[in-house]
Amino acid sequence: MKTRTDFPRAIRLIEHAEIALSDGVRLSAMIWLPKDAEEKPVPAILEYLPYRKRDATTERDALNHPYFAGHGYAAIRVDMRGAGD
Repeated sequence: MKTRTDFPRAIRLIEHAEIALSDGVRLSAMIWLPKDAEEKPVPAILEYLPYRKRDATTERDALNHPYFAGHGYAAIRVDMRGAGD
């Protein structure tokens, strides 16, 4: 199987982001974005899983999420409460 790495848009990866909840809990996330997303807002695809972003799904995430970002979406991989970094 070939892995595609050439996309219509350049990609930026934020390896560790935190999302603060109203009760003070912080969820850990990885975010793949088109590099120009700050100038040209994009829709988001949110994936919320009970598996830590740095463990079992890392290889799959590295294939899927850059593809979405390279085609104009923010791809956000969030660890569930109690399961993240």
